[in-house]
Amino acid sequence: MRPTWLLLLAWPLCLAQSPPPPDHYVLHMETDCVLGANSQLLWANWTLSFNKIPFVCYDNEDQVFLPCDLGAFYPWNYTAVRISELLSQSAPHQRDMMRTACQQQSQPLWKQTGARLTPPKIRIYPVTPQNTPEPMMLACNVWGFYPKEVAISWLKNGVPVKDGSGTPVHFSNGDWTYQARVTLPVNPHVGDTYTCQVTHASLPEPMTKNWEPGVPMELRLRVGVALAVLLLGVAFLIAGIICWRKRIPEGYVPIDGDTYAND
Repeated sequence: MRPTWLLLLAWPLCLAQSPPPPDHYVLHMETDCVLGANSQLLWANWTLSFNKIPFVCYDNEDQVFLPCDLGAFYPWNYTAVRISELLSQSAPHQRDMMRTACQQQSQPLWKQTGARLTPPKIRIYPVTPQNTPEPMMLACNVWGFYPKEVAISWLKNGVPVKDGSGTPVHFSNGDWTYQARVTLPVNPHVGDTYTCQVTHASLPEPMTKNWEPGVPMELRLRVGVALAVLLLGVAFLIAGIICWRKRIPEGYVPIDGDTYAND
């Protein structure tokens, strides 16, 4: 709605007030764009508010403006009815204009939110077994992905595990991304490889993450680095001891010749 329309509608509202008028009057039109799952505009809700209180609302079903909230009570209803009739007479023009504005504003936003594809990250870790005879339970945690739909399945030594593709438990991260987790009871042996496979719209092909029983790779790397540092320290210590033993005693100056008597 243009500012000139707002000015024309503001003065009857001010006159209709029974209490002493405030220092300022605020009259604004609020537009809510309701989108479908495919970003299609379903409808637009328009609300004319006076001092932040809804006064006249648009009825999408009947496609007319009607008094609402403040505008439905005496003595505001008299002014609200007149404004509703005035807006309804120009409803086709206003409706098309607002729908066009919604489409122009919502499409760029939808591309950055609802239409975007964010690939997931995967982590496998053991958890406490629950209600299972197996000695261990693995959890495959998938997070940071969008949209919400994701498929998670388990493989053992490259072979799909029976009942290893349960329904993921989804959680919202609050930042337009999701996380999900699927667990698998296992009885691992040396040489076994368990794989968590994730299929998502953001991935050109399924993403996988492997887990093997034994010392985790991260711990192996840490132990290897610690061992290398220890060996390097021992080498420096031995070199220092050798140098210390070969040092010349203090106060002793070697001279040429000897002190033995000649025969």
